Amino acid sequence: MRIDDNFAEGFDLVKAMEKFRDNPTEQGKRQFFKELKDAQLLVPYQGDTMNVAALHNSAGEILLPAFTSPYELTREHTPWDNIGVMTLDDLKHIIIDLPAEFSGVVLNPFGKALVLRRPQLMEIDREMEGMTLQRTDHPSPQILSPLKSYPPGIVEALSSFFEKNPEVTRAWILAARPDYKTAPHKLFVIEFFGDRRLLFPKVAKVIEPFMRPGESFELMKADLALAREAREKSAPIYICR
Repeated sequence: MRIDDNFAEGFDLVKAMEKFRDNPTEQGKRQFFKELKDAQLLVPYQGDTMNVAALHNSAGEILLPAFTSPYELTREHTPWDNIGVMTLDDLKHIIIDLPAEFSGVVLNPFGKALVLRRPQLMEIDREMEGMTLQRTDHPSPQILSPLKSYPPGIVEALSSFFEKNPEVTRAWILAARPDYKTAPHKLFVIEFFGDRRLLFPKVAKVIEPFMRPGESFELMKADLALAREAREKSAPIYICR
């Protein structure tokens, strides 16, 4: 078991977490959220791929374990295959993407543990980011149409971001709705190689400043069928050169 040399132990996070757990005031909560958003966490995973480990509690919940330090990780001699360094955003997107599997995150499960369930993770998004990431499964294909106009500056901002992330090959912005009775929302269709759980939180942060307060938007990874429909509806806003 080897830990990345670049891992930075979160001493301030531990202090804020203990203070919040023992005396959960509003000020303590915000400080804990802030430290947690900025922290690096150690996350066990199995095999050569990021198949994260899972723990079961007495209530039957499945929780994703994360540790604030190597000491907390090795309190019990659990034979983890590998250890990765992740942020809270990485963990949230795993939980969002696998909603039937994980109920939340447990920090330092072998010490003074603190459980953050899905509603609390969404609260952290609202408090610190002004938006909430959540997965939506559509029972049937959405109705897509061209967007009449783009928010000023968003194409340039996304293009600049995509240029620094070569796994992205093309992207579109469309209007989408489940039926003609429902108002459309903005749909960002992104064609890329890799894991959406790692890319989408970063893309959402680029998009969020260009949205109106309370406005929802959606990100979708383009498979062959969706990419073909997107091409038929609109020109891409980005093509990898």
